[in-house]
Amino acid sequence: MTTQTHPDERIPVVVVGGFLGAGKTTLVNHLIRSLPHRLGVIVNEFGAAGVDGSLIERLQDDVTELTAGCLCCTGRDDLLRALVTIAMREHKPDAVIVELSGVADPTPVLTTLLERSVRAAFRVTTLVAVVDARHALQTLRDHPEAARQLAYANVVVLNKTDLADPDLLAHAEGVLRGINPLAEVKKVEQGQVNAAALLARDDFDPRVLDGVDVQAVHTPGLKSFTLRAARPLDPYAWQRFMTDYLLSRPAEVLRAKGFLDLHGYPQRILFQAVRDLFTADAWEEGDGTSELVVIGRGLDRAEFEGAWAACLTPDPADLISD
Repeated sequence: MTTQTHPDERIPVVVVGGFLGAGKTTLVNHLIRSLPHRLGVIVNEFGAAGVDGSLIERLQDDVTELTAGCLCCTGRDDLLRALVTIAMREHKPDAVIVELSGVADPTPVLTTLLERSVRAAFRVTTLVAVVDARHALQTLRDHPEAARQLAYANVVVLNKTDLADPDLLAHAEGVLRGINPLAEVKKVEQGQVNAAALLARDDFDPRVLDGVDVQAVHTPGLKSFTLRAARPLDPYAWQRFMTDYLLSRPAEVLRAKGFLDLHGYPQRILFQAVRDLFTADAWEEGDGTSELVVIGRGLDRAEFEGAWAACLTPDPADLISD
């Protein structure tokens, strides 16, 4: 007597976690560009302003951006609504990628994804933990949620290996393997994993959550705020702000990202900083507005707002005299 096995028609879910600035969005974009599949993407951000959702490549993929709260805390209902919407579509995606916020403890999110009602339509196939090779040791020491992101993963992407010296890289890899010896560690630059192999995996074991407290763990004192401007920024004033308030405070400012309209530049600038490293790339045509999300701990918002206001070019109305 032969037993027939039926293919699992539930939608695979790949959960991508990792601490602030590790390169999660870069990895997700690489998957979108590299795979012929139709993908659904759910992006969660710690800050109220949705920057990462704008950075996800659209192509023919469906992107749902959740900014009402961290998925591991207040955003559970938003996640469920997003999944229901995907499940009810006539043309369902071949897979769903859930990109967690940089401060998300994956445990409550996985618990939600493993609920009976969700498992009827979806199955978690992979939990990816993206780790910044240069800052791995400090991040694991200072942020408990980073350790949880790593502990339950079946794939660890040790990213930005080109920015870490060989001794530091070897030490970081050893620490990661010590925390989670069962995970496969992939050392890459700019999130360049084998996309097809990653999506084909189906070896996440939900039993890793047995007996685990699903109460979310977060770094004490972590906060975010958004700085906005309705007119262009002075480039020289912005450079001083960037140096004095962002790059020179790596222990306080963990992440900054946003779109900047600098006076004299035709295109907006996509600015991203992780501690003391930053990138600035030309984006879309400028519209005179800027928006910058700052994430860190022990930050004086009023101090940042005052310094940010000093970056604005003069209001033409203020230059008119009677």
